[in-house]
Amino acid sequence: MKPAEVLARLRGTARGDTMMSLLDQVVVSGTRFATTVMVGRFGSESELGYYSLAFSVFVLLVSFQESLVSVPYTVFVKRLSADDQRKYAASSLGQAIGLNGLAMLVLAATCVIVQMTLPTTGLLSLLWLLVLLLPFLMLREFARRFAFAHLRVATAMGLDVAVSVLQLGGLAMLAVQDQMHATGAYLVSGGAAGIAGLAWLFFVRSDFQWDPARLRTDWIKNSSFGKWVVGAHLTSVVHMYFAHWLLAAIVSERATGIYAACMTVVMLANPFILGMSNVLSPKAAHAFAAGGAAAAHRLVWRFTAVMVSVLLLFAVLVGVFGNALIVWIFDEQYGGHGVAVAVLGFGTVASGVSYAISSGLRAINRPAANFWAATWGLVATVAISSALVHSMTILGMTIGLVSGFYVTAIYRVLAFRAAINQYAASSV
Repeated sequence: MKPAEVLARLRGTARGDTMMSLLDQVVVSGTRFATTVMVGRFGSESELGYYSLAFSVFVLLVSFQESLVSVPYTVFVKRLSADDQRKYAASSLGQAIGLNGLAMLVLAATCVIVQMTLPTTGLLSLLWLLVLLLPFLMLREFARRFAFAHLRVATAMGLDVAVSVLQLGGLAMLAVQDQMHATGAYLVSGGAAGIAGLAWLFFVRSDFQWDPARLRTDWIKNSSFGKWVVGAHLTSVVHMYFAHWLLAAIVSERATGIYAACMTVVMLANPFILGMSNVLSPKAAHAFAAGGAAAAHRLVWRFTAVMVSVLLLFAVLVGVFGNALIVWIFDEQYGGHGVAVAVLGFGTVASGVSYAISSGLRAINRPAANFWAATWGLVATVAISSALVHSMTILGMTIGLVSGFYVTAIYRVLAFRAAINQYAASSV
C-alpha cells in the first residue's frame, strides 16, 4: 500500500480517535491535577512535597513496565495474526505481573535500607504503602496502554472515568473530614485503580490466550526492543524529577512542594500532549507496518505541527497568567514564582515535540535514538540545575529542566530526519 493511501485511511478515523484520546487525557490529567491541588490546599506544602516525591518513585517503577512490555506490545501487535495477538497479549500480561513483583521487592528492600540508615520521615511510610499498592496502580497502567495499542480509545475512557469518579469521591470525603494527607491520597488512588483494573481484566479476558511456550520468546523480543525504551524512560523520569529531589536535599521539602505547584500549573498542557501521543504512537506503528517509513514520517510531522501551534499559544498564556493561577489554585504562600512558571510554559513546546518525534522513532525501529536524546537532555539539566540551585533555587531548577527539554527535542528531530533519509536511500 502506498504511503498516501495509508495516510488517507488513517486520517479517516484519526479525528474521532484523537478527540476521544484528548478527552480521556483530560480525565486522567485532571484527576491527577485535582489530587495534587487537594493535597496541597487541604494538607500542607510538606505533604505536597512528600506526595510528589512518592509519585516520582511510582513513575520510575512503572516506566519499566511501559518500556519493556507496553511499548513493544504497541509496536509489534498489529504485525501478528488475530490468534497470535491473543497469545502475545497473555504473554505480555504475564511479563507485566513478573515485573510488578520485582518492583515490589526492590522498593521494599530500598525502604528497609533507608529505615536502617536514615532518620524516619513521612516519606518512608508513604513508600511502604506504595509497595502494597503497586499491583493495583500498575494493572491500571497496563490496561490503559493495552486499550490504546488496539486503538480502543472508548475502553480507555471508560476505565479512566471509573478511576476518576472513585478517586475524587474518596478524596472529597477526606477533605470534608479534614483528614487530607499524602498517605490518604495514595490509599484512595490505589483502591480506585484496583477496582477499575480488576473489572477491566474480567471484561476483556477473552483477549488473552495463554501459551506458556511463548513467554520466553516474547520476553526476548520485548526486552531486545525495550532495553532502549526503558533507558529513555528512566532518563526521562530522572530528568523530570531531578529538581524535586535536589530541592528536598539542599533546600527543603517545602521548596519541593512549591516547585511541584509550579509544575502542576504547567501540566495543564498534559491532556493535550499525552492525548495526542496516545493516538500517534499506535497510528505511527500501524502506518510504518502498512506503508513504510514515508507514511510514518508524514503522519508524525502532521501531529508535530499541530502540537507546536497549540503549545506556543499555551506558553504565552501561562507566561501572562501563571502566577495568578498558582495563587488561585493553591494559596498565597505558593505565589511569587511567575517567571519560573513562564519558563516552564515555554518548555512544553519542546516537550510536545519530543513526545511526537519519540513516537516516530519507535515506530520506525530507532528506539536507541530516543535513549541518547534523553541522556543528553538529562546531562544538560543536571549540570545547569546543580549550578543554579544555590543562587536561584526554584527558578534555577526550571531553567535547568527546560534547557534539557530543548536538548532532547533537537536531538530527536535530527535523529528522526537522518533515519528517514536512510530509509529513503535504501529504497532507491
